[in-house]
Amino acid sequence: MKLSAHFSLAEFISPNDPNRPNQSALANLRELAAVLEIIRARAGRPLKITSGYRSPSYNRAIGGAAMSLHTTGMACDIEAPGDMLELAALASKIEEIGGVGVYPGRGFIHVDIRRRPDGVKAPTWWAQVNGAYGPVPKDLVSKIRKAGGNI
Repeated sequence: MKLSAHFSLAEFISPNDPNRPNQSALANLRELAAVLEIIRARAGRPLKITSGYRSPSYNRAIGGAAMSLHTTGMACDIEAPGDMLELAALASKIEEIGGVGVYPGRGFIHVDIRRRPDGVKAPTWWAQVNGAYGPVPKDLVSKIRKAGGNI
């Protein structure tokens, strides 16, 4: 099933997850795919979804965060050839993006379409560095800002 011009439902679902998204998660995935189309167009290159929708049981089985937005179809992890931080900077300037996570040691970023509180313009940011989650380190903040990111 196509969700957008360049993304299909199959790309968002792990072959190891026997469960499929419900109608609410499917609607969120369509919205997320539309946002990925914007990132893809601005980046000028294809995106690969490395982790998309996860059923709650599959998310638990792989050690995902208890309140992961992956389980609602509102989040995915993506990679693309080139600079990962540039991709994060591009994503951060899209109004529908609510969160951006950078994984510098693993070469992908997380994007989600969480709802931001009224008046909040910048997405929520975090990083996973050496296996630990926390704020984006200052050296990466500087690089993301240099790439035009909203951080």
